[in-house]
Amino acid sequence: MNLTFKQLEAFFFSARLQSFSAAAVKLHTTQSAISKRLAELEDVLGAPVLHRKSKGLELTPVGRRLLPLAEETLRLRLRIETELSVDQTLEGTFRIGVTELIALTWLTGFIKRLQELHPKLILEPVVDAGLHLFQSLESHKIDLAIMPGVYWGKQFTTVKVAQVEDLWMASPSLKMPRRALKPEEFALYPVLEQSTGAAKNKFYEAWLAQHGFKFNKVFATNSTTVLRELTISGFGISQMALEYMQPDIDKGLLRIVRSDPMPPPMVYSAVYHSDNFSPAMDRVVQLAIASCDFSRRSGIHEKGAAA
Repeated sequence: MNLTFKQLEAFFFSARLQSFSAAAVKLHTTQSAISKRLAELEDVLGAPVLHRKSKGLELTPVGRRLLPLAEETLRLRLRIETELSVDQTLEGTFRIGVTELIALTWLTGFIKRLQELHPKLILEPVVDAGLHLFQSLESHKIDLAIMPGVYWGKQFTTVKVAQVEDLWMASPSLKMPRRALKPEEFALYPVLEQSTGAAKNKFYEAWLAQHGFKFNKVFATNSTTVLRELTISGFGISQMALEYMQPDIDKGLLRIVRSDPMPPPMVYSAVYHSDNFSPAMDRVVQLAIASCDFSRRSGIHEKGAAA
């Protein structure tokens, strides 16, 4: 049996993307080249690995057995190329999506460090709400998204980058009780939140429903700059990242509103397609983990931050 990496690549990406043309784009080749490699692979195996269906390509029984082995082989090849290469410098273009909180805290330091380590790598950052970033990730418009959430589907690899305390806050002018509020008591006060599109809403949705939180008067905005200023001005209660908002608390502009129970920490994860075999991916993710710091930078960033 004489299998080649090119044959396994053609099979793996055709199966994952359910399209010969999409696999050709992914591998920077032609559809005829993909078809030729698959025909060669099937000759070697003596059986078909993919069937054409109306909704795309479908794995045969032999293809289902081969798929995890092909993935393991391609990952091992990538590891060999990455770890044993004399030149460890990454190059090319890498598209990363981040939320506004990241953009206003550790993104700049992360980019500087990445440029120092890999000057040939061109980073294209995109700042948007988490759910919009995921849509861009699904459509392959970006390579990696860092946003709240712990699971985005079996087609995606999710790596925990950090977690932040995301607590209820309000202006002292609201004269909120000092005791912990029960979930149903939140209906007595105006609540400010981020509008649809924020991954934070999805992250806390099940938890809020589980504990019966009630919000009758809700003001939503897609800008946490506005959210922060409205909260400081006494328009209502909002849920914001403690590390970033600590300076406002220290100045007496905001105070933490306790609840029973308190919100769990919000987990930020690096999310990417599981079939994205890129030498840059692991290093970029690991550098993100090492770089993340959600605290406000010495007066540089005085605006809000979206999750």
